[in-house]
Amino acid sequence: MSPPTEAAAKPAKPTLVARFKTLMLDYGPVAVVMNFVIFGLVLVGFHTAIRLGFQVESTGAQAGSWAAAYAATQFVKLARWAAVLVLTPLVARIPPVARFIERNKHKWAF
Repeated sequence: MSPPTEAAAKPAKPTLVARFKTLMLDYGPVAVVMNFVIFGLVLVGFHTAIRLGFQVESTGAQAGSWAAAYAATQFVKLARWAAVLVLTPLVARIPPVARFIERNKHKWAF
């Protein structure tokens, strides 16, 4: 009998989509709210940076500062999703949020 290979010993790392689905099942609306909050903060941050003098040299520069900020926000989408995956469990530890999750988890669990 041959020794097990290293790949067989380690479980496969879940994909980003699988991790997001698990996050939605565990935290439900808290994850959705975190996604929108992070999106809004990044959008306003890019808009503020553009208004303060950050030079945009792309198609978005012709459309206005909000359009350029939106384009930049879409450019960092993977970083925003990573922030949602990391921050949602931390926010869920806040006592009122934890109570909300416990009381309503049956509504979004399949």
